[in-house]
Amino acid sequence: MIAPSRAENQTDPSFATTLAHGLDVLAAFRNHPGSLSNAELALHTGLSRPTVSRLTYTLEQLGYLRRDAKGRFVPGLGVLAAAYPVLSSLKVRQLARPLMRDFAAYAGGTVSLAMPFGLDFIYVETLRTTDAAPHVPDVGFVSSLAPTAVGRALLSLFTGDEIDAYVARVKAERPNDLDYVRKRTLPDTELCRERGFAVSLGEWRREIFGVAAPLYRTPTGECLSVNCGVPSFRFSPEQIERECGPRILGLARSIRALVTEA
Repeated sequence: MIAPSRAENQTDPSFATTLAHGLDVLAAFRNHPGSLSNAELALHTGLSRPTVSRLTYTLEQLGYLRRDAKGRFVPGLGVLAAAYPVLSSLKVRQLARPLMRDFAAYAGGTVSLAMPFGLDFIYVETLRTTDAAPHVPDVGFVSSLAPTAVGRALLSLFTGDEIDAYVARVKAERPNDLDYVRKRTLPDTELCRERGFAVSLGEWRREIFGVAAPLYRTPTGECLSVNCGVPSFRFSPEQIERECGPRILGLARSIRALVTEA
């Protein structure tokens, strides 16, 4: 499910622009981890310094931001508290953990559950058996749908109209990605529909091979998929296709069965 773009929302008289700007300030920390000053937040959000100053003051008072020892801003515990109801409502997280842990041990990688988040995906659960992998994401990690196996698995659950909306939003917001989406993402999404799993061989990060399978749509229409990011030295591309793909398809089937029985 693709949410309306910012341009579409701004034409809506019910859209609360000030609230959106406050959330933009919080969102800046996704792509720029660590502490940020008002000046840096203004640069990253495109908002004026006075606007950012008012927003950071308010967010700090409410517990969504706090200051570090240097007086710069970092996310506060209010952000985590706000996320708790979302995570606690996803019972699949608890049900799938033992199966995900077994797959992580087999692959030597990180196994995660993901949902769409605009043109990106967000991890709602992640497990690994080692920290030796080149990339060790955690719950809340966000990245693009387009070059990733997990993104293609999620897109395979979209309706035709939702795919059209996704492409239109890529064209409007990330035009440099449009050719890639049309030539690589969409064909691989269709292939995922046919065989039940998707792969991405170093397209997102050269040192990581990804393999993923769609899970299901929730009663509210949200999509879920499971994926594994594997260090590229552990498996050849042929092994990812021949061995890991069918295995993660089996993992997805087992998770769906647990959810159905719960």
